[in-house]
Amino acid sequence: MNSLNYPECDENFLNEPSKVVELIEFLDVVANANKQEDKREVKKKVPEPEPDDDASDKAEDDEFLILSRGRNQGMGRRSIRRTRSKIKAMPNLNQFTFMRQIDVNLEERTQARIERERVASNFRRLGNSAYRKEQFYNAIEMYTKGLEYIKDTPVLYLNRACCYLKLRNFKLAIIECNHILTKLDPKYLRAFLYRAIAYKRLNDEKNYEDSICQAKRLNTREVKFIENFLEQMRTI
Repeated sequence: MNSLNYPECDENFLNEPSKVVELIEFLDVVANANKQEDKREVKKKVPEPEPDDDASDKAEDDEFLILSRGRNQGMGRRSIRRTRSKIKAMPNLNQFTFMRQIDVNLEERTQARIERERVASNFRRLGNSAYRKEQFYNAIEMYTKGLEYIKDTPVLYLNRACCYLKLRNFKLAIIECNHILTKLDPKYLRAFLYRAIAYKRLNDEKNYEDSICQAKRLNTREVKFIENFLEQMRTI
């Protein structure tokens, strides 16, 4: 009676199945099903990424570019080809500038060489003037100063050798002549002749004859001049 008059006091619902328990059991079933699905996915083999042959093996030094992969790869290659065509069409201004710089440097070196030759020629004339005055040490000094400006001319070495012959310093004369023949001009006639005279004064007949023989062999048109020169040099 009381339960009918006061419905809130009715406890008959306690004898019915609980909806909360049913909901919890349903969630447990769903959770277990998800766990089983995850286990099956883990067992599947995941493929490893492979290198792109086009982006690695076929790369060249002048193509050190980063290429996009996948669906954008074809687009990236077309973009690279367009970029290369633009690069080829553009004039290489840096190269033109470099070539102009080479021309300028060559002209400057040529002018500097001409100036050094002029200075060396002045010292050579001073040395020749001292030689004619028999100031052989002074002449050697002038020739040496000329060589400070031009080191690849045999004339100044030969003039020093001639001074050494006059000073009877035959070994230094031979050194000067050998430098000409080994470093500057292997056929330089006067170097052979001056060296021959130095060997003759040292009583080295073998090297004297060898020098004369080489001079004639390498200068076949100057045999008569060689004979006349040797005759004059015997008076030194």
